[in-house]
Amino acid sequence: MYSKSEAAEIRKNFWMAFDTYSRKHLGPKRKWILYNTGIKDFVMKFEINRQFARVMIAFENKDENKRFDNFLKLKEYELLYIDILGEDWIWDEHFTNDSGKIVCALYKQIDNVNIYRKNDWGIIFEFFALNMLKLEQTFEEVKPFIEDYIKQN
Repeated sequence: MYSKSEAAEIRKNFWMAFDTYSRKHLGPKRKWILYNTGIKDFVMKFEINRQFARVMIAFENKDENKRFDNFLKLKEYELLYIDILGEDWIWDEHFTNDSGKIVCALYKQIDNVNIYRKNDWGIIFEFFALNMLKLEQTFEEVKPFIEDYIKQN
């Protein structure tokens, strides 16, 4: 078990190492979209803990109806997502995120990896980079349609 400060230091080192990995493999100016999607309450995330690593895209709107409607619009492009991402992604209309909030999410995760096990970092980095790149690519293709839908509703 790690103290609070030791755990924080490991997490900090993990994200710094992932940044280095990303710049080395994706280019020095490459930045992940994450919270800068340009669509309110629509985010992309990396999540990591002691049990799993997850890449996700989520609608976090507090209004359940808006959140669900926007997610249904995204789901209209499911075949495109499957074509680019593959079929092993999970569409979840009632996903509880790490903050305990209910969101609508599309995600993929690998189990049995641990942020505190440095030997797992390479596997996690590769999983994060490969899957977030695919997710961003697909998002860029559907973004104009999602934006138009949100403006109209």
